[in-house]
Amino acid sequence: MNVRDRLIAALQPLGLEVRLQGSIAENEPLPETFLTYFIIDSPDGNSYEDGPLVSYIRVQVVLYSTKMSLLNARPQQVFNVCRNAGFIRDSRGRDLGFEGDHYGWSMNFITTERNF
Repeated sequence: MNVRDRLIAALQPLGLEVRLQGSIAENEPLPETFLTYFIIDSPDGNSYEDGPLVSYIRVQVVLYSTKMSLLNARPQQVFNVCRNAGFIRDSRGRDLGFEGDHYGWSMNFITTERNF
């Protein structure tokens, strides 16, 4: 299972729509609360015989909501389900401010993939 599938599967129990960042059309109606993700980078780690043994994949997950009250508890729920799926928290998160009617909260995670 690739990192995208692992991430989406991890986030499914939250009951929120999960989309690739930038995949929502301008005129598409937005859910009240949803998540987006994208892969920041995937540098190679340890190598053996000129080949990488592992890749460290950094992923950003953004929670968007029109309800500010959800931004108090939901980020911790996102952290918990990601941690349980083997993702490592890379930051405590940060405010992105308003994008239209939705407020954004960004979180970064790291995971690994073996290349052999």
